[in-house]
Parts: sequence; structure tokens; C-alpha cells
Amino acid sequence: MVADSLRKPFLVAAVVAVLVAFLSCLGSSLVTGPPPFADRVQQTLSSPQTAELLDRFGIDASDAQDSLNGTRPDNPPGMGIPALALIEGLLLLVLVITAAPLLVGERVTGVLTGAVSIIGGLVALLAAVATAIVSFVALMLMVSLLLAVPFGTMAYLAIFGSFDTGGAGLFTSLVLGLTLACLVLLVLAQQRFVTGKGLMLLIATAALLTFVTALLHSIVPSFLASITDALAALVTAIVSAIWALLVLIWGIVAAVRVLRLGRQAGGGSLTREASSGGTSTREPPPGRRARD
Repeated sequence: MVADSLRKPFLVAAVVAVLVAFLSCLGSSLVTGPPPFADRVQQTLSSPQTAELLDRFGIDASDAQDSLNGTRPDNPPGMGIPALALIEGLLLLVLVITAAPLLVGERVTGVLTGAVSIIGGLVALLAAVATAIVSFVALMLMVSLLLAVPFGTMAYLAIFGSFDTGGAGLFTSLVLGLTLACLVLLVLAQQRFVTGKGLMLLIATAALLTFVTALLHSIVPSFLASITDALAALVTAIVSAIWALLVLIWGIVAAVRVLRLGRQAGGGSLTREASSGGTSTREPPPGRRARD
């Protein structure tokens, strides 16, 4: 039996690894971030590319600095790594649903599996759609600013040109390592987990999206990393929406199956009672039989 050869500590460790990866994605924006906006403006205006633009269009550097300082936008958070929380959250949900019957028992978790899958899949689907819309709008905005020479380009460089590629690389490495560690821990817990195609495919998807995010951060110059970061968030959101829809459908199927089994069980008991003439065939409790 699976339960006889299951190594529960490794299974719990796999769940914890995915949980840490999920929380790391959510908290990445609190650690990584660009320098203060005034420093970014100064750095943009002091670059040779900006000086060439100003000379080409006959713009005074002090006027450009006053114009950029007047915008005072909020620091733009990175979107690629927080978007990975979508796929990591789905992996955590599926892993918990898979592990709970083995750790607690099917009698306790069987009825709740469908409901948890429906709620989790629906929340993840809505979050993925919202993330896709926000990242697409941000991507279009950054591309439009970059191509709007000269003030749009300078505004892009000042607002989005200082992407923390070093911090992003550390977080993507951490998330990728934890995702792969989850796979190893599952194999150590029970080798039959490898035969679960859905779970293995979801782990592979999470690892691949993390790798793609890290790749998009590193293959372009640092001042373009914000654009590829938004592109990574868009890709992650679309793929996560597909997985969330699959989890939602699976939850609905599981809930319908549980309802059908409940109705069949209830119908069977009524049929047995009717065939016995409306009298119960069960023996009376021991206490009543002794009194009679």
C-alpha cells in the first residue's frame, strides 16, 4: 500500500518548500526596488545617450531635469516575480490536495477536496486575469514611452530604466531551487508521485516559468529589463490562467461526483427499507434487547 511506504516528513517538507517559494514571490517587491526617483533622474541625465538626445533636439539639461522631477511617480514594482506567485500558489493548492488524504485521511478530506479546488481555482483564475491585464497595460505604456523621443524616452529611463536585475536574479534562483527541491522531496517521500502526470507537469511548468522570467531579466540591457519583466508577468499570468481553469474544472467534476455518490447511497438505503415493508432489519441496541 502507498501509505505503508510513504515517508511523511519528506512530503511535509515538499509542501513547506512550495509554501516558501510562494511567499518569496509575494514578498519580492518588498526587498528589491529601484533607487530613489531623484537619483534615477540624475543618472538618466548624466548618461551619454541622454546627452546626445538633448543635443540633437536642442533641449537644455536643466529644463529636462525640471520636467522629469515634476512627474514624481511612485517607484514601479517589478511584476515578473510577483506573477510567479500565481503558478506557485496553484502548485501549493494541488500539492496540499494530493498530500492531505495521505497525511490526514480520505474520510476527513474527501468531501472538502472539490470545494477547495473550486474556490482556489476561481481565485487563481481571477487573479491571473487581473495580472495579465495590468502587465499588458504596463508593457504598452513602457514601450510607448521608450519610443516617444526625446521626452518619453527620458521619462522611461528615469521611471523604469533602473531595474534591480541583481535582486531579481537572487529571487528567481531561490524560487527555482525550491521548486526543484519540491520535486526531489516528493520522490523521496514516495516514488509513485512521479507517476502523477498532472502534478509533475505543474511542477515542470512552475520551474519553466521561473527560468523564463530569469532569462528575460538577463538577456537584455538593464534599462530594458522592466519591459521584459512585464512580458514575463504577462506570459506567467496567461499560463497560470489556463492551469487555474483546469483546477476549477477538476474541482467541479470532483464535487459533482461526491454529490452523485451521496444520492446513490441515500437512494440505496431507501430502497432497502421499502423492500422490508417499512421496518428496519437492524437489531435493536444491546441495552434495549436486555430490557425486553
